[in-house]
Amino acid sequence: MIMEQNKRRKEDVRLNLIIPPNPYLGDDKRNLPLGILYLAAVARDAGYSVRVSDLRGKKPETFESAIESSDVYGITASTPDYLRVVKIAKMLKERNPDSLRILGGIHATALPNEIDSVFNGLVLGEGERALLSILEDYRIGNDSKRIYVGKAIKDLDTIPFPAREMLPFENVFNENALFYGAGPTASVITSRGCPQKCAFCASDSMWKRNLRFRSPDNVFSEIKHIIEKYKIRNFRIMDDTVTANRRRLEEICSKLSPLDIRFRVETRVDYIDSDSLSSLKKAGCEEIAYGIESPTQEVLDISRKGITLEQAKKAIKMTHDTGMITRLFFIIGLPGETPGYARRLIDFVEETKTEAVDLSTFVPYPGCDIYRNPAKYGLKLKNRDFSQYHMTLGLRQGEIDREFTFEHDQMSDEQLREERRKVLEYTKSRGKIKNF
Repeated sequence: MIMEQNKRRKEDVRLNLIIPPNPYLGDDKRNLPLGILYLAAVARDAGYSVRVSDLRGKKPETFESAIESSDVYGITASTPDYLRVVKIAKMLKERNPDSLRILGGIHATALPNEIDSVFNGLVLGEGERALLSILEDYRIGNDSKRIYVGKAIKDLDTIPFPAREMLPFENVFNENALFYGAGPTASVITSRGCPQKCAFCASDSMWKRNLRFRSPDNVFSEIKHIIEKYKIRNFRIMDDTVTANRRRLEEICSKLSPLDIRFRVETRVDYIDSDSLSSLKKAGCEEIAYGIESPTQEVLDISRKGITLEQAKKAIKMTHDTGMITRLFFIIGLPGETPGYARRLIDFVEETKTEAVDLSTFVPYPGCDIYRNPAKYGLKLKNRDFSQYHMTLGLRQGEIDREFTFEHDQMSDEQLREERRKVLEYTKSRGKIKNF
């Protein structure tokens, strides 16, 4: 039985949610950590005392002073963040041994049995409900479990808007998130999950292909709130596949059209049509990003991308015909790729007249099928130094010369590096490297 004296009031439970630094990004404040801000809003609305410590852009020697002493620390980590957040958690444990140190995010979800014991709690999957369970166990004096499994929230409209007000303006609205010269930009996500199961993507380990949507009214309310409170009219819609539900998209665009905003979206080339493009354009969309990944059909098939290059060319043409620009995402090093990759990619970009190209180096992230079964794809993992598991360093960070985390089935490291160099030099010389 729980002793009454062990119980605390909710407002006396201090929660500190920590955003780790992203020094491998050219601009480490470019990607707003919406997940942490959603958690902050949920815990705040439940009555707990919440702070958010943003370590992006800070030097390691300042981390301790930047994190206020608390009862419960929640840290999120993607794979390249993991080793860095272990060090942060050890620092917090030394300062406050009795604290709860909770790790959430994609890395913990993908490799729960390999997480350092400095974390005395893990959240697997979605964090909102799991966090409230952790806080309630702590509040009433229950022994905390090692693992809390977050259940998928069916009605996303029940989640409060991200607690943007807990961070300084410049940490929330980034100048480099939309177009050069566009000004501060807000990041918004209107759905969770992805309908596909690409072999190189770890999204399935988090979302289980359980694609869910916020209602058009809910999306409209958040964007209108941002406009009114922060005077922001530039937006980056972060959904993996914003056009997956076309009827819903039409309704969202209809509501956004009178707001006089500018935004960019990401989607798949097989989830687009002329009507959807027209609606996006009328609503203020100026750029659509498509994940093409490879200019070789066989590679797309091996990776279970589920598209054809002809579909890609058609989608790009329709986008241009509608008056929007295109950004294409490619990956160097996917299984089955052969020498001549750079020439094929450049020919594809030239043929389609694509304005922006983002090239990433393939990393088999924990949670994706290639990481789980590399031999099935003819690859061999070289190391598990997760600090090297970042897909894009950028030219200023040494992208051209960086090492690979795997042995490829068709090309040597030298061949891969040369193909990558050719693409990056082409994109730079033609002005096709733009902010992400």
